[in-house]
Amino acid sequence: MKEANAKRILFLTTLDVTIYSFLIPHMKILKSMGYEVEVAASNVGFTDKIEKEGFKVYNLPFRRNPFSISNIKAFLKLYRIMKENNYLMLHTHTPVASFFGRIAGRLVGIPHIVYTAHGFHFHEYGNPLKNFIYYRLEKFAGKFTDVLITINVDDYKVATEKKLIPHGKVVYIKGVGVDLERLNPRNFKDNKESDFLSDNNRFIFVSVGRLEKEKHFDYLIKAFYFVKKHYPNFELLVIGDGEEQVSLKKLSQRISLKDYVRFLGYVKHVEKYLYHSFAFVFTSSREGLPVSVMEAMAMEKPVVAYNIRGVRDLVEDGVNGFLVPFGDIKELSNKIIYLMEHPDIAKEMGKRGREKIEKEFSLNVVLQDMEKLYKKVLEET
Repeated sequence: MKEANAKRILFLTTLDVTIYSFLIPHMKILKSMGYEVEVAASNVGFTDKIEKEGFKVYNLPFRRNPFSISNIKAFLKLYRIMKENNYLMLHTHTPVASFFGRIAGRLVGIPHIVYTAHGFHFHEYGNPLKNFIYYRLEKFAGKFTDVLITINVDDYKVATEKKLIPHGKVVYIKGVGVDLERLNPRNFKDNKESDFLSDNNRFIFVSVGRLEKEKHFDYLIKAFYFVKKHYPNFELLVIGDGEEQVSLKKLSQRISLKDYVRFLGYVKHVEKYLYHSFAFVFTSSREGLPVSVMEAMAMEKPVVAYNIRGVRDLVEDGVNGFLVPFGDIKELSNKIIYLMEHPDIAKEMGKRGREKIEKEFSLNVVLQDMEKLYKKVLEET
């Protein structure tokens, strides 16, 4: 076996969008430390942008569906890449790539294998059979992991209590970091653009995420059905694409919310919508540490959300928003109505939300923690 290259590191994700959206600053830390950082991921349209940032990208045919035969092909290609380049460290993200990548990394003898779990796929509201399968997969892949980074308190507790990393260690770092310079309501003080608002007298609510079943946008829309009975002066902006869009549009029509709910699709920069909004509502059942919630808090918006893993790390009930028992649609609407009736309280909650992000979850804070971790890992022999 060849000796590891003392300066070469590989970042691995299932899709390249994860790298481009969240991990460029992390890779730049390692680059500033003198390491050569490369990327392996499936190209879904962001590879050129990553390479413009100065990082070589290997295209792998990974798919998010863990049972896709394409993942075996990606594994074999990844194994060859790893063997040829003799990396000093592998840092994996996202479940599929991380499962195959850690196995391949150990087979070729990469000295340091780091895995960031952006929310385990087994969770408190998950299907029992799927939870069992995902747990066993994580337990198996944990044997090939030196450092597991968890991004919320619940996952940290599970990983340590269940000894998911039997031969390594578990650390807790608060997410990927929020860019407070980009997400700053002060940037919009002189911005009069509000062409997406149909009526400035309406309460504008925003929700962001992939339109898939686990995000439960159907609960969100049903909650606003109850809101409408009390206060019909609102507009709900749903930002994101996904397979549930058609059914969600039909639902909004069926319960007479067609004129109240706007589906905006994918939006690159959500900050202008957040700036003009009144509050942020979030109905997901599974998260690691939701970036969309952190972005809303950074833009000084109160958050009404279900009390789930990751979200409760961010939202303090009654302080910077409200936490509602998962699946309780009526209580979700009650909290939304409360904010509409108490706009001063809503505004104060929004300010507290940004303060929490500044103190604990900003990009600067997270990058400092990551730099310390990288130095500690790479200094080990």
